[in-house]
Amino acid sequence: MMFPELLCELTVTGVDLKDCGKQKNVCVMSSSDCLNTASDGTPDVLTSPENFVNTSCHFVKHEESFTCRWSQMSHVTTVNTFIISRENDIISCRSILNPYSSFDFVIKSVNVFSQREIFSHVSSVILDEIVQAPRPVITSVNSTDTSLNVSWTSKDVTVTKCQIRYRRLDTESWTESVVLDVCVEFVHIICDLQPFTEYSVSVCCCHESGQWSQWSSEARVMTSETMPRAAPQVSYYLALDRTSGSRQLWILWKALDPSDAGGIIQGYEVSVTRLSERRSVRTSDLKVCVPVVSEEYDITVTAYNRAGRSPYHQLRVSADHLQAVSVVEGLWVSSEGLSLRLHWIYDLTAVNVSEFAIEWRSSSKPSSGGWKRVNGCYSYALLSGIISEETYSISVYSIHGSLCGPPVSVSADLKHGTLMDLVSFRLVSVTKSCVTVKCVWRETEPSVHVLQYTLMIKGKHLSQYLTVFPHKEQNSFYNLQPNTQYTLYIHGQTTSGKVSKASLDVKTPLLDYDDIIKCCVPLVLLVLGFGIFSVVIKRACKEYFCSDVADPGYSQIGHWLLNAPRQANSKVCVLMLEDVFTVDQSEKNVIRVESRVSSDENVKMSSKGADETSDDEENSVRPSCPVDYVGLPVITADNLDYVPSSL
Repeated sequence: MMFPELLCELTVTGVDLKDCGKQKNVCVMSSSDCLNTASDGTPDVLTSPENFVNTSCHFVKHEESFTCRWSQMSHVTTVNTFIISRENDIISCRSILNPYSSFDFVIKSVNVFSQREIFSHVSSVILDEIVQAPRPVITSVNSTDTSLNVSWTSKDVTVTKCQIRYRRLDTESWTESVVLDVCVEFVHIICDLQPFTEYSVSVCCCHESGQWSQWSSEARVMTSETMPRAAPQVSYYLALDRTSGSRQLWILWKALDPSDAGGIIQGYEVSVTRLSERRSVRTSDLKVCVPVVSEEYDITVTAYNRAGRSPYHQLRVSADHLQAVSVVEGLWVSSEGLSLRLHWIYDLTAVNVSEFAIEWRSSSKPSSGGWKRVNGCYSYALLSGIISEETYSISVYSIHGSLCGPPVSVSADLKHGTLMDLVSFRLVSVTKSCVTVKCVWRETEPSVHVLQYTLMIKGKHLSQYLTVFPHKEQNSFYNLQPNTQYTLYIHGQTTSGKVSKASLDVKTPLLDYDDIIKCCVPLVLLVLGFGIFSVVIKRACKEYFCSDVADPGYSQIGHWLLNAPRQANSKVCVLMLEDVFTVDQSEKNVIRVESRVSSDENVKMSSKGADETSDDEENSVRPSCPVDYVGLPVITADNLDYVPSSL
């Protein structure tokens, strides 16, 4: 197993060194380190140089200190000491660390747990060749809005060059200046900085021998304020009150980037101009509402700090046209530590959204809250700085250029997340392949913290899942099997698992109403068509192939003839036709038979020629009951006979 390298450093001064009694050529930091030396004065130890990598040492003249740094391969806690030796005797261990001294040394490292000792290889050193410049001291830093004037000192007059590094406090990377010649004075100006930004500055210097000093202690300083350099980005939407018919113009803008703000923004000034009328509003918020009428308005927004105003952002708005961007859907909030995580859904087929603006406000402290902007390709955000005992109203605006959509809002807190609960659901419609369910939501504190709600339908061979949100009351499952039993479930996803809320059994029908209509209508049309066809065929056949035959049962004379009395009366009446008919063969004659009320009914016969009987004559002899007329040929005297009568 490979362990990461551990950077170690060990510094010793004369007061830390001790002699080893009879061993006059050895100086140690601990009496237990007194070891035998070889004939050349080097410590006689078994070395492990592989545990001491990239070893470098330097001598600080004014401190009379000797320091070594190295990388230790084993990642364990150790106690490190120096063992210094010479071939000749050492007069005084306290004075051995001077610019004119030279010696051999070994680094001893002891594992504090196993007490295992390891030694570095023996190194020889001449202190005058490894002299390091002392750490410089920054004496002053003067700032403007874009520059820093840094001054420093060094305790070593032999310093010939220095270097400055600086960084913003919100970054980890340093920017280093070029190497500076400091023969005359220790001063340098850092330019092209950001206004009203805090920087950290450090300096190091180089000795004439070539050894660079350590970096000085960091000095923190802030550049001064300047006027904002950019105008706010402004968006708007028009809201119409359906009840009163009044219109409201909501204006939103984005807070200036710190690099453009030039300092602390004190507030914003919004001016609304209609014809010659001008209204101005000052606010520290990032939105404002202005009542308007159906006319054109000129809107200007500017930011200001203690140094001055930013450039203006100007818009021309027509209050006649209600234009807005589509709103977000499915807004849901869950807690994550001391932050609130937001999720939402946006229709990607709608207008391209450049970004989303998020506003949150405490219900009890309206001043406690803030704004955040999220790129339009994201559908989530994390809100930090949330107070645990507070309830927040959170709104999300979708923004496209200078237009924005109305806000979608929910209430939430750290304990429960979204303060809305799914209490029940019911069936809306059931078909053979689809089930539609309506969910019932209620604004309340849920009993558990629900990350999201899931609606599931489960059958013998099928399972489907839907994530449900308050904006969509009805949800549908498709591609189901006909005449099949299913069970609907509502699950709440929590940090510890799933919580079942409710369930419902449902069975899909074998046929839908549309299917029944599709089956019955063709049959009805077929029967109706067949009936019409039969009637038409029957009439056609009767007309062209069968002649009309009179039914005597429907005429009075025929009825009289068909129902003649079986026994004749004792009195026989003889109707002599020759007294009525003429012998002219060209004429036709008609027999008229009528019923009379009187008991002595007669049969009258009249001769009627074509177009000779007037209307008055017909009316005078018109019977009071229906009369049947039968056309007869002219009867000659040779064909006369007796007609029995039942009258």
